[in-house]
Amino acid sequence: MTLCSRRSFLKLAGASLAGSAFTAPPPEDQPPAYSLGRSTAYGVDVRTEPDPRAPILRELHRDHIVTVLGEVLGENGPEGNPRWFRLLDGYAHTAHVQEVRYEFNPVIYDVPVGGMLTEVTVPYTQSRYEASETAPPLYRLYYKTVLWVVGARMDEQGRAWYTIRDDRLGYKFFARAEHLRPFTPEELAPVSPEVPPEAKRIEVDLTRQTVTALEHEQPVFTATVSSGWLRKDPKPGQGRTVTPVGRFRVFEKVPSRHMGNGRLTSSLDAYELPGVPWVSFFHILGTAFHGAYWHNDFGRPNSQGCLNMRPDEARWLYRWIHPTVDLVPDPPMFEGQGTEVYLHD
Repeated sequence: MTLCSRRSFLKLAGASLAGSAFTAPPPEDQPPAYSLGRSTAYGVDVRTEPDPRAPILRELHRDHIVTVLGEVLGENGPEGNPRWFRLLDGYAHTAHVQEVRYEFNPVIYDVPVGGMLTEVTVPYTQSRYEASETAPPLYRLYYKTVLWVVGARMDEQGRAWYTIRDDRLGYKFFARAEHLRPFTPEELAPVSPEVPPEAKRIEVDLTRQTVTALEHEQPVFTATVSSGWLRKDPKPGQGRTVTPVGRFRVFEKVPSRHMGNGRLTSSLDAYELPGVPWVSFFHILGTAFHGAYWHNDFGRPNSQGCLNMRPDEARWLYRWIHPTVDLVPDPPMFEGQGTEVYLHD
């Protein structure tokens, strides 16, 4: 792999910061210590207090970048996820505010044969049909999206672009290279490979919305998830799929998967989720553990049936689940050989 020079990198990063065509605009005025959030939906309410009944001060439009001063628990919920972000002028519930960062990366021009796995490290970046700012737009790629990069090139203005392969459509498109970070081998290494496969088990409590990884029946990892509809809910349906219960086995693992209707589009309203990270399938209907970058509502049902997780937690589970698979866009299935999954409500 060849990295660009420091001088070239600084030039590229400067160009990126100067143009909002590729990344989110800078956030609102910030105090000395802060983090950032991206509104993942239209009309996210900012309220006077961390309470779903408090007066509304304003609404955030989709992909609005805000300054986050901290996180608090609301005494009045919502139930399952009482977490609220404190902003400069009020409070926004975390359900539709993704924590994000701005990180710009050195460009790797000698992309390995077969490609390299990368993740988006800015709030969002606009992909294009060609390696040019003037090319028609395609998907908007969000923070923590995981993508297969298969090449790199420079445009006429000296900007670096990565060629991305869509794992579902086989189509290639382009995004600014400094907005994507290749994973290191350490970040992708298997977790607890010395533990016998039969000693690993996953338990999902749908009532509590938790996933627990066990080794020799001892918990080694626990995280909150967001499932689909629960069977016992008095209002089934409403556009959501019930998450299955029972005992299953993981039969396929893919580090990146295009989910949705499978269309080439630039519409933010289309049901297209390219680069869904760290997907571990365990049900024939396509139910899986995977990272979610389109909401932050972990702790209560808010999925189409899958077990949505924070991306970094989904990556840990992906690495831990048996068996280890090669990091390629389309790894083979391993029916009946994967880690056992037990879901109950």
